[in-house]
Amino acid sequence: MSLNYDQKKLHLLKTGEEVLAKYGFTGLGLSKLLQISGIPKGSFYYYFSSKEEYGVAVIEYYIAQQLAYMKSLFSNTNFTMREKLICYWKNWYTSQCLDECKGRCLIVKLSCEVADFSTSMRIAFCKGIDQIIVLLCDAITQGQQDGTISETLNAQQTAKQLYQQWLGASLVVKLQHREESFAIAMELTESIL
Repeated sequence: MSLNYDQKKLHLLKTGEEVLAKYGFTGLGLSKLLQISGIPKGSFYYYFSSKEEYGVAVIEYYIAQQLAYMKSLFSNTNFTMREKLICYWKNWYTSQCLDECKGRCLIVKLSCEVADFSTSMRIAFCKGIDQIIVLLCDAITQGQQDGTISETLNAQQTAKQLYQQWLGASLVVKLQHREESFAIAMELTESIL
């Protein structure tokens, strides 16, 4: 069965999410990507004008998946907003401890690597992080409204602080291949919320 345009492009994005998390941006040659995805070189350039444009598209795809997960989790009416936020961080903890704590977060894996040489990829990361922080801020505000999160917290500042704390913990876990930093981040998160 032949894949249509949208299916092939989506296949390239999904493949990119997986292989970039494993090899990084500079470590992944285009020929390796095409071999793994089963897409001919000419077809790749039909969808993307460059590897950098492809990198931006994969980042945007990855962020969109993260935002969809967060929106779904935060709209669940069976739990308080504080419980949903704790669940979000616990999922982060669990998902980033896969494969001997090598993680699969593209933000952790690629942001430092590409920030100095690709303005477009850096901007895509910044936009994505801003969107994630907005959702966290909204969730904290809703938690304050439902009485499960302290009203004395500045929601926006707390959202930024928690997100940055978890990004930093992810980096340390990735470097050390130990979960200790996530346990500390979780303890701090629970005490803050």
